[in-house]
Formats: sequence, C-alpha cells, structure tokens
Amino acid sequence: MRLLFSLLACFAWVPEAAAQTAKPNIVVLIADDLGWNDLGTRNAKIVTPNLVKLAKDGVELQRFYAYPLCSPARAGLLTGVLPRRLGLVNVIMPGQAGITKATPTLAAKLKSAGYTTSLVGKWHLGNQNPALSVGFDHFYGFMGGEVDYLKHTDKRGKPDWQRDGKQIDESGYTTYLFADEASKQIRARDKSKPFYLQVAFNAPHIDLAAPEDLVAKHKSDGLYGAVVEGLDIGIGRILATLDDQGLRDNTLVVFISDNGAPRPTGSNAPLRGYKGSVDEGGIRTPAIVRWPKHVPAGVKLDQPIAIVDLFPSIAAAVNLPLTSELKIDGVNQWPAIAGGKTLPRPAFLVASADIALFDGDWKLVETNAGQRTLYNLKADLSETKDLFAAQPEQAAKLGAQLDTLKKDLPAYTGGSIGPGGGKGGKGKGKK
Repeated sequence: MRLLFSLLACFAWVPEAAAQTAKPNIVVLIADDLGWNDLGTRNAKIVTPNLVKLAKDGVELQRFYAYPLCSPARAGLLTGVLPRRLGLVNVIMPGQAGITKATPTLAAKLKSAGYTTSLVGKWHLGNQNPALSVGFDHFYGFMGGEVDYLKHTDKRGKPDWQRDGKQIDESGYTTYLFADEASKQIRARDKSKPFYLQVAFNAPHIDLAAPEDLVAKHKSDGLYGAVVEGLDIGIGRILATLDDQGLRDNTLVVFISDNGAPRPTGSNAPLRGYKGSVDEGGIRTPAIVRWPKHVPAGVKLDQPIAIVDLFPSIAAAVNLPLTSELKIDGVNQWPAIAGGKTLPRPAFLVASADIALFDGDWKLVETNAGQRTLYNLKADLSETKDLFAAQPEQAAKLGAQLDTLKKDLPAYTGGSIGPGGGKGGKGKGKK
C-alpha cells in the first residue's frame, strides 16, 4: 500500500514538473533612460556588476533599437506593432488613451497560453486601459511617466503608487521595492504555471535620488552613478531569487532600456544624440538576453533588432504560435539570438515623429518635414558624415524601401517630441 501511495505521489508531481520544463518562465527587465555608455560592459566607471555578469552569461545585443521616448517603446514591446500605427509618438499624459483593450499584447498572449502575468514598476501607457485590462494578472507600481524615488508622487506631487488598481501608501526606495516585489512574486508563484514577469524600473529617470550609502559611495562621480548602481543591485536581487528558486536554467531573461539617455544625466557616447531623437544615441540602447543552454554565453551580437521584434522573438523562444490576425510589425529574431550569429533580416523602421530605416549597416533618416540623410553605421557609428549626396544609388534604394514601409503609417502632425526630439539628422539630404 505504501508503494502504491508513493507511486501516486510521483505521478501527481509529474504535471507540475512537465509544465515547468515545457514552458519556460520569462523575465523582462526594463531600465528607464539608461544610456548606451552607462553599462559596465562598455564603461569601466559605471558600477553594474550584476548586468556585466548577465552579459557574460548570455548574449549582449550591440544593435538593439528601442524608441525615442518611453510610452512608444513600451507599446512596441507589448504589442509588436509600430507605435506610430497605434497613434503613439509622444509621451502619454494623464487622461490620454494608450493602447486599447482590443490591441493584442504579449502579456495577453502568454496568459492565454497558461502563463501567470505580472507587471512591476512603470506603466505609462494611459489610465484608460491600465495593465490589468490588457493581459496582466497583477500590477504593482506607478501609472505615469515619472515618480519620486522616495515619496512615490508624480511631478505634480500627487501620489502615484498602487497594487492591482488600488492606491497604497508605502515607504521605501522605488528600485528596491520593485526588486523585492518581483522576488516576492517569484517565490510565491503558482508552481504549476510558468510566469511572465515584466519589471519596469524608473531608474535612472529624473529626478534622481539614491540611498545614502550609494550617494556617499558615488560622491566623486555624481548621483547618476549611484542611481545606476542601485538599479544593478535591484536587478541582482531578482536574478539571485531565480537562482535560489532553482529557476535559472528554465527562465528566459531579457534586459533593455526604453530609450537612450537624456541630456545631461547619462552618456550615449560614442553615439550621436539623446533621448527624444532617432539619432543612434536616442534609440540604440543596452540590451542583454540570457537563457542557459538555449542562448550562448559571452557573445556580443551585431544583429539589428527592434523593440517590436521582442514579441515574436519571445513567442518563438517559448514555442508559442502566433496567428496571422495579430498583424504585428515585429519580425522573429530568435534564430539570431539563439545562434549568437548575425543573420539576414528585412529592412525595418523606427517610426517616431522622424523615421529611421535600417537595412544592414545602412541607416536612412527622414525628418517629419521630409528631409533625408544617409549613414553607414559600420564605418561611421557616430553619424558624423551624411552620405545622401555621395551615395545616390544607395539613397534611392533605401528611399524606395522607406516609401513602401511607411505608406500605411499615419502621418505625424504634432511638433517636437520630448527633449531634443523631432529634429532627425543634421545633414543636407533631400527627399
């Protein structure tokens, strides 16, 4: 009889173990306004040991393109659709509509496949359709574009801190609170289900603040360094929790920033430009992917990958089929990531107020006023030389691609976006 009970217990355990093996967990970590040069893998003065270790254990994406501003970037991640197609070019203000309930999201797709879905941290996609209405089971964090690191208030001084739609009053440093909440959710998870956990930190967005010990440690190099190290500490806590729970090998971890650093906080060197523009410094951001035994370790990958590609790439990684009615713009880049090799891919757009088209090493920029400039990023990473006049055949080829790809995009009729945005390239190319 004891043997029978033991066998039954073993069989009862199998579905849980099989579910974890068949469907990996997914953790997406998002920094807010982290510059290209603000990672320890590129800048020895930046203290990010956990992110450096994450890069050594996985693939560091050298050409990951987000968006000039946070709301469009987050929309692109969640929907796989060009944000401009959704009417999202600028930051979303309180009361403005963001993504609609009818818009398919990565969270909703994963939820329908049996995942538990959580968003911890920043939403910034409108109050009309909050996270809980577009596929997330749980939400803990703030709704707007920025929040005080200690008071948890928006820039007008109004409290902006909630759990599952209800305002709460808590004390603590936001970065650590987000990390601890994510860790708590991992430990308290339903072990019969895989989970999708999106942790959207507000660090290192202004207005900057950090714990006293980090402020003192970074007295010589400034508050920004303290905030970035705090971000790294928070990420380290989440990664340690995955290890403690035995989930390291069965969890796909993705780290990105939503856009480049703004003036004058972070550094995008040697890239030109800042947050708000489609210059490389505005949209090329740090990015790392780790999944032991599925992604090679210590690889620096030059594959051009856009934030809208993450939806289909993550779906492909976890064997989640995507149906044609989704009509997403992103393209599956998982083969390149998993293989750690650059592969051919179609030309793609980062369509803000200005539009950047990428095709291999070439980048064509069209401002909202119709001016075009051309750069070869392999030869000129800092976009110092406009080749539009010198390379007429290449300019014409890319121009035709741009015209095709943008033909069904809505026009942008607004003004400049964000800090320094809406200006595009500085060359003298013509439409």
